[in-house]
Amino acid sequence: MTWAEIGTLFGMLTAVVVILLLAWLFTRYLAGRTPGAMRFSRNRDGRLRLLERMPLGREQYLAVVRAGETYLLLGVTGSQITLLRELSAEEASAWTEEETGVSPGGGPGVPIPFRDALREVWKQKKK
Repeated sequence: MTWAEIGTLFGMLTAVVVILLLAWLFTRYLAGRTPGAMRFSRNRDGRLRLLERMPLGREQYLAVVRAGETYLLLGVTGSQITLLRELSAEEASAWTEEETGVSPGGGPGVPIPFRDALREVWKQKKK
């Protein structure tokens, strides 16, 4: 292999790395500017929180949001957000108990949340 061939190979590898780096930077830039991009983070004062999200289809989901002391059920698509209904205190009790750390009343026939079931399975596997 000659030095010219090695130089050409090194140049091609450098070009591929630069293209991949530019593509990564562009996607990070685009993800931050997309209006439909949803980030699961708390705002500073904690007055607005996404409590749960259930996908229904591509770019469609139901969301339970807490805005102050109000709980809202929203229908979200790629082009709009629709208020389906405001939840009563009884309906919102499952989320309020979860936020305060009190486990929901798990009587017979009441399903437990998936993450709690997963924790139980992990505890059993470790024993």
